[in-house]
Amino acid sequence: MDKLRLLLLLSLLACNRISYTASEEYPPIVPDCVGVTVPEGMPPMTFEMADGRPFKVERRRVADTVFYSVSAWNPATGKGERYAPFPVYVSHDPIDPYIAYRLIEPSYEGWKEMGLYSRDLGSYREKAIVTNDATGGGCVNCHTFRGGNPSDMLFHARGAGGGTVFALEGKARIINLATVGPRKQGVYPAWHPDGRYIVFSSNSTQQCFPIAGSQQVEVYDNYSDLILMDWQTDSVYVWPPLCEETRFETFPAWNADGSRLYYCVADSVSNVVENRSRVRYRLASVGFADGFFTGEPETVWQNDTVSVSFPRISGKWLLFTGAAYGTFPIWHREADLYLMDLEDGSVVPASELNSPDTESYHSWSSNGRWVVFSSRRLDGRYTRLFIAHFDGEGRFGKPFLLPQKSYAHNVQRLKSYNVPEFVLGEPASRRREVSKLFAQ
Repeated sequence: MDKLRLLLLLSLLACNRISYTASEEYPPIVPDCVGVTVPEGMPPMTFEMADGRPFKVERRRVADTVFYSVSAWNPATGKGERYAPFPVYVSHDPIDPYIAYRLIEPSYEGWKEMGLYSRDLGSYREKAIVTNDATGGGCVNCHTFRGGNPSDMLFHARGAGGGTVFALEGKARIINLATVGPRKQGVYPAWHPDGRYIVFSSNSTQQCFPIAGSQQVEVYDNYSDLILMDWQTDSVYVWPPLCEETRFETFPAWNADGSRLYYCVADSVSNVVENRSRVRYRLASVGFADGFFTGEPETVWQNDTVSVSFPRISGKWLLFTGAAYGTFPIWHREADLYLMDLEDGSVVPASELNSPDTESYHSWSSNGRWVVFSSRRLDGRYTRLFIAHFDGEGRFGKPFLLPQKSYAHNVQRLKSYNVPEFVLGEPASRRREVSKLFAQ
């Protein structure tokens, strides 16, 4: 019998001789899942005592509330506590059954082993969609699914022979967008609701490494424009007002009916690396109809102290990430999520979702009642996924960490979860067909 199993057995035997006292407090657990709202069918919450004590837990459901009763003890003293049962609320608002994300080391040099994965939200099961050994070791990134359809997706593959991989309608192909249009690469994509058009940003992205302060890396754009692709004709074109040399346009997002494109825009500056703290992105929009942009771009929201990134829309609600400056909030500890009501233009911090550390990329479920977002709140190093309920009236529930079989899985997995997206079904493995594309 190994030492771990022996210690566990001794702890279990000892618990029968523990002298328990009742506590009116909730147990001090990590992650904190006291009072969270979860969808029906979500696996049970897993956690540990914050001080590492052994414990046992019992679950009891009453109507739409699951009560977790925790008893913890100290094997050395033979004393323990029975804590007040804490509630986990169950919502009947359905959630999309899968999420997709990229797993990658958080530091700039660690991208040799990475991939796109899907997770079944009704279990703990995770499967690879494609890993970068299928692309010759290049970076795979910026995945998105057409209308949440698991059968239709695209992602970017960098490196020799790279480009945008389209896996649509049972066929996979790779297109270097710079060779079929105005010599601009596609980066951040946004699929039009009708499924025909895709807007990409075209970015020249660089990194720098500050020698002062706590920020490890700063990512910035030397330029960025927006381009439009017609998937049915494989044509790519630019509209001059979205490709101004005096502005940086990036992070496109469509409204629900596809009549307007929202995006982030900032005035360009010289020597961006030295003047990056002066670059603040505002939220803008422009009309769209029958494959063409209409009207003039207009500013929707701007703030002298907040730089806007990652707008995502569900109905009348727009969620975005705000940082002190710049275009890449993942390395900004002050980055928070903000909620905008597109009907009245009001913007408030999504305080229920925010923490003292970085909140960044986020995605709405198809019915707009759930959000998934990445956060570094556990340790300040790795982004992990949190899910929260939305009541449709402007209020979020308390977010919970994506459940795993054990809390240790979250802290021992030395990869960041990046670009989480809800998916309406299980995405198929793309490894074989992508490998064939890169073998040609």
